[in-house]
Amino acid sequence: MNQLIYSFEIALRHLCQFSAIHQILFLIIIGAFFSFKDWKTYLLIILALCSGSLVGLSLSLFKAVSLTKGTIQLLAIISLIVVSLNAIFSNKVSAIHYNIFVLIGIMQGFVLSLHYKAALGSSVKLFHYLGYNLGSFTGFLLISCLSLLACTLVLSLFRTDKHKVSLILAGLGLGVALMMYF
Repeated sequence: MNQLIYSFEIALRHLCQFSAIHQILFLIIIGAFFSFKDWKTYLLIILALCSGSLVGLSLSLFKAVSLTKGTIQLLAIISLIVVSLNAIFSNKVSAIHYNIFVLIGIMQGFVLSLHYKAALGSSVKLFHYLGYNLGSFTGFLLISCLSLLACTLVLSLFRTDKHKVSLILAGLGLGVALMMYF
């Protein structure tokens, strides 16, 4: 049980640190799409993201797919670019968006696998694996709910258009992705 709690805390702390800025930023960009009245759709998007993350982490840890660190970092950049471009060119969420977010989640699962292997080793222990997944899901939900709250507050306090806020955050995401690449 201590292993479960330990790995839960490691994953949660990793996602809440500045070193995971690309993961935090893409959750904030997703939050800019929605308001509190769209909470069901937003929850489905986050669940699609978490499901994909579970698949990507599992594929990497169980060595079904082997990627280099450089390739995984490129996947992180690609996922941030895709979310940013989605925010720029789309105002609605459709069924294809759920599939896109599952694919982005798979990419993020590979990114999380780098941290998992660095923090807990490359061998997979059941409680470490479960705790890390629960911690990453909790981190995704916590960051995304806070971003949803912040975006809703900004929209209501400054009485601005949701699309304008989304464009600003998407531009910030593209800038960070380009800085990560170069």
